[in-house]
Amino acid sequence: MHPRCAATVRCLFIASIAGGLPLGCRSPFTDRPGTIDREEQLMARIDAAVQGGEARQMAVTPTQPAPAVGPAETAVDRMLSARRDELNAIGPQSAKVGSTVAGTVPLTTEAPKRVVLSLQAAIESAVRNNLDAETARLQQAISENDLDRAEAAFDWIVGAGVGYERNDQPSVGILFPGSGGTTVIPNVTNQKNWNFGASVGRALESGGAISVQGRTDRIDNTVDGLYTPDPAWSSAVSLGLTQPLLRGFGSDVALAQVRLAENADRQANEALRGRLIEVITQTQQAYWSLVSARARLVSAEWLVQVGEEVRDVLAKRREFDATLAQYANAVATVEQRKAIVIEARRRLSEAGNALKAVINSPDLPLGGEIDVVPGDVPSDAAFEANLRASLEEAFRNAPAIRLALVSIDSASIGVTVADSNTLPQLDLATNVTWFGLEGDFGDSMSELNEGDFVNYAAGLQFSQALGNRAAEAEYRQARLRRSQSFVAYEQAVQGTVLAVKNALTDCVSFRQLVEQNRTYRLAQAENLRALLVDEKTLAALTPEFLQLKFQLQNGLAAAEDAYFASLVGYQNAIAALQRACGTALEANRIAFEATGSGKSK
Repeated sequence: MHPRCAATVRCLFIASIAGGLPLGCRSPFTDRPGTIDREEQLMARIDAAVQGGEARQMAVTPTQPAPAVGPAETAVDRMLSARRDELNAIGPQSAKVGSTVAGTVPLTTEAPKRVVLSLQAAIESAVRNNLDAETARLQQAISENDLDRAEAAFDWIVGAGVGYERNDQPSVGILFPGSGGTTVIPNVTNQKNWNFGASVGRALESGGAISVQGRTDRIDNTVDGLYTPDPAWSSAVSLGLTQPLLRGFGSDVALAQVRLAENADRQANEALRGRLIEVITQTQQAYWSLVSARARLVSAEWLVQVGEEVRDVLAKRREFDATLAQYANAVATVEQRKAIVIEARRRLSEAGNALKAVINSPDLPLGGEIDVVPGDVPSDAAFEANLRASLEEAFRNAPAIRLALVSIDSASIGVTVADSNTLPQLDLATNVTWFGLEGDFGDSMSELNEGDFVNYAAGLQFSQALGNRAAEAEYRQARLRRSQSFVAYEQAVQGTVLAVKNALTDCVSFRQLVEQNRTYRLAQAENLRALLVDEKTLAALTPEFLQLKFQLQNGLAAAEDAYFASLVGYQNAIAALQRACGTALEANRIAFEATGSGKSK
């Protein structure tokens, strides 16, 4: 083989090896030894504290679930079992929340349109249309484009150019002895030149860059007979490679921005998922607030109804045994209860508007006069608290923990880059160029293939700041930021445990309240029933009896309100538990598909 061809092959082999550095290569200088100061000791303690943070929480968590809390028969139930249905029919029927006639405060002369809305429909509308969720979606799309931009740094870049040059330029002539003062080589350059060029190159995952450039010039001298070949085709192909050897070496540094963009995209996906979980929880709370407000209106209207019945009876008996004071007391009580109805309707209107604002449905515009009637009532299903299973689920799915873990990874990437920046700058630059010159373009390219004319170049460039204080300070900052991310992770774990335990406590407590308030309502209904039985045997209505009747009516309404409030509180507690565990989407049959780096490709 021709010596020049052999050298060319060696250069191409070296260049191909350098250009094909694997994505996972690491800088040999990443873990360089150094003195351990107080800062490093502190970070070592933080690292040790964070390791197994979830395991430490689980180590003291019991494995057995608590007994289920559900329907239970009490002494009151057994005593009143024979007339349970009769007692349940006495008093306000809050479960029939859709039967309330006037559900909103009228703001126009037209009667508001009644729309029955289920909880699932409200959640689906909120997930699709909620403005906060839409903002999170837009942010996620922005982050996804940031990832594309970061990955584009390693795309191949293709370039091409063409140019024309008319050169008519005097220059110093050359005289030879014996020429008699006549210029042997003309001292005027008079050419018409065309040049064509193309290039392709890309950044390498090893931190360097590779490029291939080709150029062809057509040189046409206007003075004939002085040059050969004329016209001439000059062609050249150049292969260049640059590679940092210390600072900036390796894929860990070269791909840092891509990995940071991937993490940012993951964080945006997780933020979107967390925002959707919050939207679902807000929707559930707003929905149950609407149910609670409507039940309160049912109770208030019942009080007015039974109060008017007493007032009307007294009005008829004024000619017999009812006194003016008794009648006046009944009238005042009814008017006071009517005021409660107005207040209840105001709260119901506000609750309906709050729900419409959260779900942002085009079918339920906030500005429209629509009476939203809940299609679902709170469930009294039994509840079994399992602290360990709930914590395990939360550690897998809680957005706060997922975000904290991604932040730790991003901070660690920052440490890797900052560590590389503390090294001296030592860059290798190599270049090999093949030339061809002939009177024909094809012959010129053939001469390139023969490799008879080759230039080689290689060089090293070194630089280092004296003291290197800026890079060292940046490195210390990066390690401190990583320590901050560890602390934030520990806080996320602790906050998640607290949220799960509080939600479980509320679920158990409210479920117990459901049973207790159900018994309380039953007892209050029996109290009022007994009074109504006594009323039929009285010859006259005494002021004390009437006052007691009004009090028992208020007591039964309060018991109904307490029972329904505990049911609503139980539903809100379950929603809070789903939010704390990060399972609100799955629990409500909402599919979430991550995009960008969070999606398998």
